[in-house]
Amino acid sequence: MNVDRARLLARHAHRGQTQTSGEPLVDHIARVVAATPEFARPVAWLHEVLEWTSVSEEELLTEGATDDELRAVRLLTRTVGRGSGPGYLAHVAMIARADGTAGRLARTVKTADLEDRLRHSAPGTLGARPPYEQALKMVVAASAAQSLTVPEPAESPAA
Repeated sequence: MNVDRARLLARHAHRGQTQTSGEPLVDHIARVVAATPEFARPVAWLHEVLEWTSVSEEELLTEGATDDELRAVRLLTRTVGRGSGPGYLAHVAMIARADGTAGRLARTVKTADLEDRLRHSAPGTLGARPPYEQALKMVVAASAAQSLTVPEPAESPAA
């Protein structure tokens, strides 16, 4: 998806939404985008859209999301375990284990998301916040492991 289209869609879909701190959700999303490499920015703009808005997967595809981008956004969308530390970590473990381009996109965005949450989040309603530090370690370790499994280019024969 074109990054400008993703930005417009996210800004429109998240208009008026705030986090528990009272900060506009789109401010968090924009910081995540700014901390994300260019190849993953469309997914960064959309990383909260399925979880917090009525935008459907079909709409994302209609707007130009690729299959890998949609899969990455799905991976980033938490559907269970809300309010539960173990549930949150299970969701992050799924992102950490995801393979292919979608997994790489999701881990790249999740790393920026977690770093931003660590810098800007307030405690939750019960005085605690999700285990962001532990989650970040999981995602970073998985990203490093994935980069080690990428096959090296074959050596060219000596002339």
